[in-house]
Amino acid sequence: MYQCVFKDLGVVIPFTPFECEFLKKINVAPSQLHPNSWGFLRAFQILCSVMGMNPSLGTFMHFYQLKLGEPPFGWISLSGSSNGGFLQIFSQSYKIFKEEFFKVQCVHDDANSDSIFHSNGEPKFSLSWQSEPIRFSRSEGLVLSAEEKKNIERLEGLTRPLESKAILLLAGSKNPQEDLESKYKKITSKLD
Repeated sequence: MYQCVFKDLGVVIPFTPFECEFLKKINVAPSQLHPNSWGFLRAFQILCSVMGMNPSLGTFMHFYQLKLGEPPFGWISLSGSSNGGFLQIFSQSYKIFKEEFFKVQCVHDDANSDSIFHSNGEPKFSLSWQSEPIRFSRSEGLVLSAEEKKNIERLEGLTRPLESKAILLLAGSKNPQEDLESKYKKITSKLD
């Protein structure tokens, strides 16, 4: 994994269920996803928490599409769909992230701990780079629940684009809703 994903973006191991589900859905290893895309995932989860919503693939994927890197094993990144993403990228240029790489090893006595594997021993996401990620554009092919449709509507009503850096700072805030409201004055009515 890349140091900046943890240091700059606040991603932690074990990954959240949402992060595991996303990696599984698009069929990529965690290190194959570009750091700015990790920023989108992390900021989305924090924003959902502040707004009292459950983060879901359908809601997230509505706003983004998958861009493939150089074949056969390039970095994978997210960009706004034709509808447009609602978050700005964390950094305009992550130039040295490739040099700050480290390996993550499971240190549990039980190699099948629930951090990385399901109880049946199947990995929760790919553990090695994949040559055939699953492309998507918006939430095409997904059946959206009523809750996801409502959450999409709420997010579409926000002032856009939101700054990923500002959203990420809310994770350490004592009053994240107030901090979000003060940063984005027009957002207040959309939080409830």
